[in-house]
Amino acid sequence: MSRAPRVFGTDGIRGPAGRGPLAPRALAALGRAVAETHRARRAGGRPPRVLVGRDTRPSGPAAARALIEGLRAGGAVVEDGGVLPTPAIALLARRHRFDLAAAVTASHNPASDQGVKILGRDGGKVPDAFERAVEAALARVPRRAPPRRAGPEADGPRPDAAGEYAALVLEEFRDLRLGGTRVVLDAADGAAASVAPGVLRALGAEVVEVRCGGDGARINDRCGALHPEAAGRAVRRARARLGIALDGDGDRAILLDADGRPRDGDDVLAALAPRLRARRRLPGSAVVGTVMSNGGLEAHLGRHGIRLVRVPVGDRFVADALRGRGLVLGAEPSGHCLFPRDGLLTSDGLVTGLRVLREMTLARASLAGLLRGFRRVPRAEEAVPVARRPDLDRHPEMRAAVRAALAAAGPGGRVLVRYSGTEPKVRILVESTSAAAARRACAALSSSARSLLA
Repeated sequence: MSRAPRVFGTDGIRGPAGRGPLAPRALAALGRAVAETHRARRAGGRPPRVLVGRDTRPSGPAAARALIEGLRAGGAVVEDGGVLPTPAIALLARRHRFDLAAAVTASHNPASDQGVKILGRDGGKVPDAFERAVEAALARVPRRAPPRRAGPEADGPRPDAAGEYAALVLEEFRDLRLGGTRVVLDAADGAAASVAPGVLRALGAEVVEVRCGGDGARINDRCGALHPEAAGRAVRRARARLGIALDGDGDRAILLDADGRPRDGDDVLAALAPRLRARRRLPGSAVVGTVMSNGGLEAHLGRHGIRLVRVPVGDRFVADALRGRGLVLGAEPSGHCLFPRDGLLTSDGLVTGLRVLREMTLARASLAGLLRGFRRVPRAEEAVPVARRPDLDRHPEMRAAVRAALAAAGPGGRVLVRYSGTEPKVRILVESTSAAAARRACAALSSSARSLLA
């Protein structure tokens, strides 16, 4: 029996807006397949309640309408939250016991792209098995076929969903006083643009806004977590204490210290973990990172008696490790940072910034002060386009090239070669005590990849 075509990638569905799996008919079919898959797995087949939210991109309203139409056709009861950060959708889905939630967003991609993330009732991403079942359902139902049955009408727009999310975050940080603290916020013209500045101001911060107008046609365009340079300049001009640069759907944050230097998820772990352990609030004396976490982080944490648990790339894997091991802090270098919050395990860029501001306030220190002693190992990275994806562990020539790169990196070096989960590329990382050695080894390994995987 042939397998159903893959639709979901490592982080939901993502691609050019209005085309392929993100065309209106395809989105309607997806919504129907999601609802019917949930009904088939639930005793009694009760119609699922689904919360839908979206980011600010121009394609969002039409994409959300198509998805909602399909969900209703599959028998779901749908509430439309409008423009909401993905972590807000997750939080509200868990709080109000929705069966499922959907974030219509392409996250950090440009405005021309669109996407869908399906979340479960716990606010986390649905398991792979559910996605495979949805793909199988899609393969059985032609996109042009009329719905077999229509579900109940949506309860309508969820009243002030963004305001409810803001109130919940404020309650979570009710002990934080930011009077006299100047913060730069770059919301990337994304989903958090309308809510994050108000949360910071309600906590007493003086907020300098960068790209907080919510112009979805400019979402992620030379701003936000992928391009924090603008926020860094604003931090220096305003003499701010911290900068917070979010991505388009608000689940990632790159922080800027008082000098405007970008600080990523590794920095968040390095800043928070030792202080949490000193207060005996770090169960297991361990945190979760990924295979991309810098070797210097592992050494820094080790000096504080903290173990770094590495998992594959993807915040889903970080969440699984936190849940399975009973740990309370995890992050990806990309800026996905996870803290268990009353059972919720999802990344929230605004909450990441607030957690760091809380530690800065408690320590009466700058972010750079919290990071004293953390030194990164030099690394070089390259993404090489590939035409095919053989098993790298079983490819003799690639294995030999990796061994050569590891030898060139020298003692204490590290080499990582992995396929991208979202692009036809192989990603190469080399760490070494010498920046020049890392660059040379990475260049040689990239050249091998181009010739062997073209």
